Amino acid sequence: MIPAPGEPDVVSTDTVFRLWKDRNFLSLMIGTGLSALGDGAYFIVLGWFVLNVTGSEFALGTTLTFASIPRIVFMLLGGAAADRIDRKRILMLSLLVRALILAGFAVLLIFLNGKPPIAIIDAMAVLFGIIDAFFYPASGSIVPSAVPASSLAKANSLVQTGQQLSMVLGPLLAAGLLLFHVYQDMFMVIAVVFALSSAMLSRLRLRSQSDLASPAPPEIAESVSIWRDIAQGVQYVWSVRILLIVMMISLVINLLFMGPINIGIPVLIKSFGWTGGTYGMYEAGFGLGTVFGGLVVFVMRGFRGRFLWLGVLGSIMGMAMTGIGFVHAPWAGIGLMVIMGMAVSVVNIPFLTYIQTIVPANKLGRTMSVLTLMSMGLVPVSYTVSSFLLERNQIPVRGLLLICGLAITVLFATLYVYRDFREAESHPLWKVGG
Repeated sequence: MIPAPGEPDVVSTDTVFRLWKDRNFLSLMIGTGLSALGDGAYFIVLGWFVLNVTGSEFALGTTLTFASIPRIVFMLLGGAAADRIDRKRILMLSLLVRALILAGFAVLLIFLNGKPPIAIIDAMAVLFGIIDAFFYPASGSIVPSAVPASSLAKANSLVQTGQQLSMVLGPLLAAGLLLFHVYQDMFMVIAVVFALSSAMLSRLRLRSQSDLASPAPPEIAESVSIWRDIAQGVQYVWSVRILLIVMMISLVINLLFMGPINIGIPVLIKSFGWTGGTYGMYEAGFGLGTVFGGLVVFVMRGFRGRFLWLGVLGSIMGMAMTGIGFVHAPWAGIGLMVIMGMAVSVVNIPFLTYIQTIVPANKLGRTMSVLTLMSMGLVPVSYTVSSFLLERNQIPVRGLLLICGLAITVLFATLYVYRDFREAESHPLWKVGG
């Protein structure tokens, strides 16, 4: 039963204390936090590196596209692997390989005087994309295997908040590294962060799927083909309308968000004559917003009983995006990035907890892979179209942000059209989880 507003939440407080004393949970939180720290720094350094080495918005879009296409191609395979293989091993190996790739690239920069051919940069982006296709489904489905079911909502809020805090520190780390203008050192430092993350996750101990609450249906237990597993995962998602609605909305929102933000923001900052440090501060502002949003989700108990708020809160992200191209002071742009980050957290975390609650444990890896696939499905198109429009001066960067932000605002509002969204909290497993 959901406590009334203002009613003491003794059980939740005890749950939090138990989680903080749980070495297994702390290993998960610190390990994933270090991974997010490395991701945040890597993305900023790579983007600014490409933009400065090539001087081309289109080259930046091409690199980001090369990183996203392998994620899409291999994502379903990564989800099936997460349901078949120890998720901890997938995460550890993914992070270790990332560290080795970045260390090798750093050494290569020394021999190439810091100016590698764009083909080498794109090849590294492709490798990261393949690794991410296995990393994300395992990462998105590992929390239920690491904590008791009664702690899932709180654990998700804490893990996501910790990761978002790392996404604040990641851009700040990148901003500090960019001050020295020595890219090989930057990539080597990020490689060390990924290696530390892998080492921390090696301490993690997971419950087996047989110990989890949701038993494996016969058709899954008997399956011997990974391709059959993938087909069953897609069929399952297709059969649950609320999952399908969330994934289709996510598909379009990422089309409108990823390219304009990840290409438009550095281009906008460079057009003002600001430095890479300012770019890092913008991204840190976004990460700080996601931390605040995670804390709001925590205090609001995952928005349980208040799911209808999520459409409005998501629209706020679009409205903040519309104005970011029209501010000419860094502090104002950073403030709007904070608002966008908050909106992202207060929408993403409740939906993630909802999916982890209603989806059987033996299908969760594949469900998360389908969700990630749908989220990223049009991202290459977003990167390509955004970079093409900006490179050819077909539309000013502030116009691109304005149009896409307005579209996101309207899209979140359309959630209320769907009865499945309005009645999402009536799902029997969600009620039991409460």
